Amino acid sequence: MNFRALFYLFLAIAGGGYTWYHAMMGVIAHHGKFDVTEFISSTWTADLYARSLTLDFWTAAVAGTFFILAEGYRLKMKKVGVYLILTVFIAFAFGFPFFLFMRELKLSGKDV
Repeated sequence: MNFRALFYLFLAIAGGGYTWYHAMMGVIAHHGKFDVTEFISSTWTADLYARSLTLDFWTAAVAGTFFILAEGYRLKMKKVGVYLILTVFIAFAFGFPFFLFMRELKLSGKDV
C-alpha cells in the first residue's frame, strides 16, 4: 500500500471520527434527539463565519460527489453508490477520503 492510500485512509478515519463525535455531542446536548432541520439551519444562522464554512463545505461536497461518480465509473469500481451513502450517513469527511483510499487501491491494481 502506498503513502497516498495510507494518508487517505487516515483522513477517512479522522474525518469520520471527529465528525461523528461532535454530532453525538450535539445529540447529547439536545437530550437524545437529532433534528436534521435544526442541524442544517444552525450552520446558516450562527454567523457570517459559519455561513462561509457552510458554503465552502457544500461546494466541495458537490464537486466531490461528481468526482466520486465520474472517477468511480471511469475506473469501473464496484459499488460506487456505497461511497455516497457513507458520505450522507457518516460524513463527507469520511466518505470522500475513503473513496480516494479505495481509488488508490484500484489504481495500484487491486480489484475494488
